Amino acid sequence: MKKIKRLIEVLLCGSLVFSLAGCDMIQKTPDAKKKSVVATVDGEKITLSDVDKLLGSVISQIKQQYGQDLSASAEGKKALVDQRTNALNSILEQKVCAKKAVTLKIMPTDADLNKQIDDKLKQIKEMYENDDAKYKEALKAENMTEDQLKKAIKDSIITTTVKQNVVKDIKVTDEEVQKYYDTHKETDYSKGAGADMYHILVATEDEAKKIKKELDGGAKFADEAAKYGTDGTKTTGGSLGFVQYDEANMDKDFLAGAKKLKEGEISNPVKSQFGYHIIMVKNIKTDKHYQPLADVKDKIMSTLKDTKSTALWNTTFSAWKTEYKVTTKNENLAILY
Repeated sequence: MKKIKRLIEVLLCGSLVFSLAGCDMIQKTPDAKKKSVVATVDGEKITLSDVDKLLGSVISQIKQQYGQDLSASAEGKKALVDQRTNALNSILEQKVCAKKAVTLKIMPTDADLNKQIDDKLKQIKEMYENDDAKYKEALKAENMTEDQLKKAIKDSIITTTVKQNVVKDIKVTDEEVQKYYDTHKETDYSKGAGADMYHILVATEDEAKKIKKELDGGAKFADEAAKYGTDGTKTTGGSLGFVQYDEANMDKDFLAGAKKLKEGEISNPVKSQFGYHIIMVKNIKTDKHYQPLADVKDKIMSTLKDTKSTALWNTTFSAWKTEYKVTTKNENLAILY
């Protein structure tokens, strides 16, 4: 009876292999796993291999963090699935947009595409100081050929063209800006007592004293910041922007020194955990105040336009996915090989 039972189990497993992707007795080869379909667009299959090619070096980075055998790490496997999901969504977007660019008659010409691709490649190579060896090493690190890079750039150009066409007529009214400002005034546009602060950070007290002496002699604060500053503010005249006196992320000794200053006054050296500062304050506010609408209007308009654009794009793209019969098999994104 035991032999008969085992035979029946084998037959049952064989009968289910096509509907349930096999059982423990039948394992797909790595190549077969790579060919697993994760989505279709208008009948065109997208495989796991297509997704992983887009990820480039991301998979190896995940394995470096969580271990080569991702089946032994729930966090590692989740990280892989998350990255694959993002990549698949990008591919679906590219595929659908490529079809829509044709039907909407907004597909860039070959000449325009080639020019934009060349311009982008030029920018990328400049990132590597136009050093061909560094550029090729970067491609190798991403498991990518130049042809693959060009295709990725082309896909991105077409997708961007279609997206811009969808949202081109979106507008934001002054009434909408005012309503947003009024709604977010307390949370986003109110500030406590503080001032516009400027500083010059150096390593020693003697350096700070030298700078203070030059400022007292008529030197401009911005020039001294550019000449002696040791942090990122040296290129912005020493500006830290508006800083509240109770700002939690600022050094307490620095804030105490700044709070003692009058409008336009420049401090003597102030010691903090970072070194020695020469501080100047302007536009002092002694109590709670609000940023004027005029100062934040452009930012609000941009925020509202982005929100409207995202909503319109999501609705439009969802309809297009239905039109092109987009299907997904997200469970296949968890396949390991």
